[in-house]
Formats: sequence, C-alpha cells, structure tokens
Amino acid sequence: MGTPPEAGRYRLDRLLGSGGFASVWLGHDEELDSPVAVKILAEHWALRDDVRERFVQEARLLRQVDSHHLVQVFDIGALDDGRPYFVMTYADLGTLEERLSGGPLPLNEALALARAIARGVEALHGRGIVHRDLKPSNVLIRSSSDGTEERVMISDLGIARTGDRISSLTLPAGSPGYMAPEQTQVDGAPDHRSDVYGLGALTYHMLTGRPPGQSTPPPSEVQPAVPPAIDAVVLRALDADRERRWASAADFARALDLARSGVDTDPLPESADRPSRRRRPLIIAAAAVVAALLAGGGALVALNGEDGPAAFSNGGADPEGRLLRTDKGIPVQYRGLIVQAGGWCRMPGMSPALIAAMLKVESGFDARLSDPAKDEYGIARWTPKILVHWQPGGMNNPEPTPAQITPEMSIPAVARYLCFWGKDLASVPGDPALNLAASYRSSSKVVAQSRGVPARFRPYTDKVAHYIREYRPG
Repeated sequence: MGTPPEAGRYRLDRLLGSGGFASVWLGHDEELDSPVAVKILAEHWALRDDVRERFVQEARLLRQVDSHHLVQVFDIGALDDGRPYFVMTYADLGTLEERLSGGPLPLNEALALARAIARGVEALHGRGIVHRDLKPSNVLIRSSSDGTEERVMISDLGIARTGDRISSLTLPAGSPGYMAPEQTQVDGAPDHRSDVYGLGALTYHMLTGRPPGQSTPPPSEVQPAVPPAIDAVVLRALDADRERRWASAADFARALDLARSGVDTDPLPESADRPSRRRRPLIIAAAAVVAALLAGGGALVALNGEDGPAAFSNGGADPEGRLLRTDKGIPVQYRGLIVQAGGWCRMPGMSPALIAAMLKVESGFDARLSDPAKDEYGIARWTPKILVHWQPGGMNNPEPTPAQITPEMSIPAVARYLCFWGKDLASVPGDPALNLAASYRSSSKVVAQSRGVPARFRPYTDKVAHYIREYRPG
C-alpha cells in the first residue's frame, strides 16, 4: 500500500518523516489555503484494532482539551486503504529542542517559555490528563500570521494517562532527564506532580543548557545569571519526593512569576505566551517538528510517545565529552540515547560509559544485529518477549517484531531494566557497574545470590569493564 497524494480534502505535498507507527506529511488544506501536518498510521499496524484505537485516542485527547497551548487537531479520517489519519497544527518554527541546540536561553526568554508551557500543562490537568512525557522535542513553536510573535504548543499525548487510568497499574514510561523518579518504577502511579517534575526539568534545561542528570546543581551554579529565587522554584519542582514538589503546574507558574518579578534584566515580553524573539533568531526546522510529532519513530509509545531520536536534546548528547569520550568510536547517532540512558536514574554504577560499554560488548553497536538462534536482535540484543516489558509504554504496546527493535527502542529499555532491577543489588559487594551488567545477562536475583558477578559471566563483564575505562572521560 502506497500513500496516496491526498488524505481526504488535504493534499499531501511531501513526506516529512516516518517512524515505526506513523508517518507525518506536510499537507495543504485546499479549502482554507493553509499548511497542515497530517499524521498517518503505518501500514503494518493498520490491522491491529488496539493500535488503531490508541492512535485515534491521541487525536481525541488533543481535541477535547482544545487549547491553543497544545497542538490542535482539526480533522480525522481514513485513507481509502483504511489507515486512520488526523490533521494537526503545523508548527513552522520548530521545537524547543532545536532552540536549545545553541545552549541555554536568555533568562527572560527561558522564564517566559516556562510560563507558557506551564499553561499548556494546566489545560491538560484541568481535563484530568497527565502528560508524562514533557521534554524539549514535545514543545513546538509556531509563528503568528504576521511573523512577529510566537505561540508555544505542547504535543504528543502518546503516553498520557487520563482520569480513568491514573489509578491503574503503570509501567515505566517517560524520557530520561525529564521524567520523575516515580515514572521509572512499575506501578509508580505517576500523577499531575510527575508533570510538575517535567516542567522543572524543562526549565532547568532552558536555564542551564542541559537537562538534569545524576548530579543536579542549582541552575545558578551552571549559569551565574540565574537568581537564587529561581533556583529555589526549579529545584522544588525537581524534588525526588513528589509530596515536596509544587502541588500543581499552576503553583509552579505562580512561583516562577513571583521569583521573576524581582529579576532585574531586560523587560519581559508583553505576553508570557508569546516569548520574545528579539534575543534569538527564528528557527525554521520542519524536520525537528516532525520528529516531535512522530516522537521518535520506532520507539513510539502508545503510538507516538517517548524515546526516539527527538526525545533527547542536543545538549543531552554531551558534545563536549564531559560524560562520554568522543574519540573512541561510539557512533555519533547514538550518543544522545546513550548519555540520557546512563542518567536515567541515580544508582551506583549507572553511567553513560556503562551503557556504551554494554552496547559495544553486546553488538559492537550494530543496530541491525540478528541472531535468531538465540532470539536476540538489535543493538542491545533484546529478545522480543522480554523487550515488550521494558520498551516505551511497556505492555501497553504490542510485542515488537525483530525489525521493529530499533536503537531508539532498545537503548532506553536497557536503562529501564537496570534502574528497576538494580535496586536489588544495593548490598551486593563488588563493582556496582559490573553487577548491573551481569544482571542484564542473567538477572538481579542470580547476581544477588552469587554475591557479585557469577563466574560464568565474568568474561562478559571483563569486556564491559575494559570499555567502561575506555569510554569514561578523564
């Protein structure tokens, strides 16, 4: 089945991007003479009723909220071959991820953007929806009709939880660097305070040029221009104990406004919903917009969720090699995934160097590895029936086929696995990193019972140790 030249009344001008679950096209509304983004379910999922329903559910949620602080859905339909599609706002100025590629934002621009994003989160929470995946690639920017102002829009409700599901069993889901600690746990029961954490992480990244990590110093220690009052607001949002965070997105926004009122810098834009463009050039990045709309190709969660290439900011890729050596052959296209996976949780032994070393030993960074005899595939040698538990969205998504096991799916799944089972290794003697690596090849129970790396896995962990030393900076 090929994609026809139109979807309903919308002309499809060109393919902007595609992923494991959907493709996004730059379309044109002939009736209104306006560009639109058209998202179409991928062919190989078209016959799965559960997948179709989740695809359509995202469109329903966006439409129900119907806020200009979110990407808006204008229409929904089906192609002649039966594949559903929906039509969305086209964000011509790219994503926050793209804007952050140049480093931290000017203070007032960062605060104004944070306020605008918080209003979008407020709109979601007002309808009983928890986003669960706030990150720079899910914040889109659209110009006004005269090109003088900007509108910030939240996208991607692929792993959102609604009121009827918030209290049900949850599996680990979210994007490393921006997800609350409870989101790394099975049945962590994330609620609106998980989104408050996400708001804090986004604000931290805008102020400092990098997302929070294993060590999260106050923003002012990274960027001295940030006032202490802003430090306090952001760090409270990032508290590991959700009971100590701001109670709501609205409270976070009000606290930012109060702290901002004492900041003696350039005047703020007239509207916090339309951050000033004086301080930074316009960024027109259709590819980045599509990356956000697709939310990472093969790693989509509930059809467009979580951990694709766009899930990680350029800052997260550690271009200066502070977290991971840049001269040792680690493929550049996977650095962002590896760095963010290594910072997924605060745990002894967990690091980007460990993730990179494991991938090197498992596959030599071969994303197309196929070993049917062992039923292992991809860069991290996952078995599909095991990966289904640790993939973005967990068992809310179908078991992947070998062809669908991409690095964008595999690498975050390694981090989820280690962060979940690593808690069982806290009292196990030996190198914590190698205990984690051994648990990936066996189980945390086996490593705990052996009081360290079992003898039969030492050749594996010896190789991992070698590459940890090679990949670790300094």
